[in-house]
Amino acid sequence: MPSAIVEEKINSYRPKVLERLTAAGEMLAARQEMGGHTVGNVPPWPGSSDGDFHGTLSAIWLWARAQQLQGDDRFSLNIASAWNFVETAWSDFIPRTLGAHASDEAAYDCAMVLRAELAGSGHALDEESVRRERVAQAARLLGAYLTDLEDLGGREFKDPGFLAWTLGEYARAANDRGLGATARRFVDASFGMKSPPPFAAEMAAADGLFDFSCTTATRVLAVIGAEGPTPFVGAWLRERVASALPQGFSPRPLDENTWNACAAATLGYSFSISTDMAFYEAYRAVMDELDLRTDGFVLGRTSGFAAETAATFYYAMATASILGKI
Repeated sequence: MPSAIVEEKINSYRPKVLERLTAAGEMLAARQEMGGHTVGNVPPWPGSSDGDFHGTLSAIWLWARAQQLQGDDRFSLNIASAWNFVETAWSDFIPRTLGAHASDEAAYDCAMVLRAELAGSGHALDEESVRRERVAQAARLLGAYLTDLEDLGGREFKDPGFLAWTLGEYARAANDRGLGATARRFVDASFGMKSPPPFAAEMAAADGLFDFSCTTATRVLAVIGAEGPTPFVGAWLRERVASALPQGFSPRPLDENTWNACAAATLGYSFSISTDMAFYEAYRAVMDELDLRTDGFVLGRTSGFAAETAATFYYAMATASILGKI
């Protein structure tokens, strides 16, 4: 597709992206705790007082991305307070190793540390040596975890595609060749560049509490993270991935809003790389339904649920993805 038409379609979304991310950021800022024992924490849903480590990192991502796109610092105090909470709560959530004794969410927590950092200053960390070392520690832990990972069937917090994508993106931003090689080895051995199965045919969890990650979509993101958004990857998306795209919103028994937002994030980002209209049409179809399900541009995991930090994070990623900002 001619680049002028691609730019026209992408830029037509820009005002919507700015409006939605700013509004969602303001909602999460209003929810953030600014007193008590967990200053800076962003609880997972209205009325909750639980310390939410990856939820607070999700909020940092959203605030930082909104500021980057708006070109201002309206959420800077929220971001600083949230990073302080992350530092204070670090030892409660991030173990020394991601071995058998680590929680089911520990690897995801490490990945979210990297995602939050990527949305802000990327590899150009500030002068706070403690934060700089924390981010580096999370990256090392995630790299070691993926090196040893044998079970590729993990979902939700254990989704290997999300973890590998994040490590690859961070390694490239930080110019860390060792971590980049780790991400590429994992992706090559685990996924390769074969055609993925149809998004809509992905298995659905029959039990459990969560099923928020579209593992077909994150597998595609993992390849992009390992290889970079290059013309070669654009060709792969057009030739191997386009035939697997969903035709619209996919009903799911659990977390269907979040799962579809995860899929849409991949569709929008892939369109910005591939310029293939198939990705654009699929993205628009899924996002049109998600937009109808929001309440002031924040989202619950499925119909009947109040707006949640995690679901709003995935929706915000989907919203920004068509601009190449994910």
